[in-house]
Amino acid sequence: VFGRIEKGLWLFPNWYWIRNILTLTSMALAVAGYIYNPSSSVWWLLLIILFLNGFAYFFDMPFFFPEIKQVQKVPHSEAGIRGDTEVIGVTVGNASVAYPINDVVMPRHLVHDTAAGTPILITYCALCRSALVFKAEVNSQQLYFKVAAVWRRNMIIIDDQTKSIWQQATGECIYGTYKGQQLELVSGETTIWNSWQKKHPYSEYAYEFVEARRGLTSRATMLALLHIATSRVTVPGMTDLGGLPNREMVFGIAIDGKSKTYPISELQSGMQFRDSVANVELLLKYDGDAKYLSAVRKDTGEPIIVEKHWWLGWKEFHPDTEIWQNVANEQVRDTSSVLQT
Repeated sequence: VFGRIEKGLWLFPNWYWIRNILTLTSMALAVAGYIYNPSSSVWWLLLIILFLNGFAYFFDMPFFFPEIKQVQKVPHSEAGIRGDTEVIGVTVGNASVAYPINDVVMPRHLVHDTAAGTPILITYCALCRSALVFKAEVNSQQLYFKVAAVWRRNMIIIDDQTKSIWQQATGECIYGTYKGQQLELVSGETTIWNSWQKKHPYSEYAYEFVEARRGLTSRATMLALLHIATSRVTVPGMTDLGGLPNREMVFGIAIDGKSKTYPISELQSGMQFRDSVANVELLLKYDGDAKYLSAVRKDTGEPIIVEKHWWLGWKEFHPDTEIWQNVANEQVRDTSSVLQT
């Protein structure tokens, strides 16, 4: 699953029961060998087999990253949290909710919730620092997801109902019943609580989370381990990462199969500018305090979903992406009313 060849996925959907069969078979053979020849060397072999099988279960992704299955929320007035707390802000219909990233979402990777009666899935891939929110249903079937593994420098997830495998970066099903279909991406902003609350004064704050089971370590410990590991390890992919440093934070916009990247190093706090993606005119504004780029269509004022990733995560799935550069004469000062709206 970590490799470059797509056929490497074929075993994975059935891995759990295949692993159980292999475990029982290997242990049965070891016991039979000890009965046939009860020597100390066979005894040590049996112990090694038991250790290796336990080790295989120990490094099970859902074991490390148990998904959040239930969320409790409070009104913003009762949140009582620091204004600079990093959150994933989600809007579905008339409902707005903020989920804390560092304390909850990043260490566990998946959060299941419901907003405005719609089942949603809040996802975070620590390998590429991408926070994306999807509707957790396909063809009117509600799905329950777990962390599966890593594929193409990005987390893949698996649903309980069909055992299909989904790519977090794109929401696409890459193996199984729904292969070729995509989870619907919904509005999600990686920002800070103060900024989110100003834009959504009636937003709720997700404060209590019920995990599918307790994690192997505390959330704080897992967060520290993730920061150390992901800042040093770049797993295999299928796309050349040239153009920007691998871990440059970028904002990505994709429209009608075309995409453009806005490196955070090119942006200045408060700057407003005009640009286009796939011949769609956009008005953009960068909030340096929140480290978030917002965008709307120039013709209609409709918000555009802006994704935030490390470069290695965005480029892997948008190999032909354009890279925006800060050209002074592209900045404009007449867009604030539209962007505020």
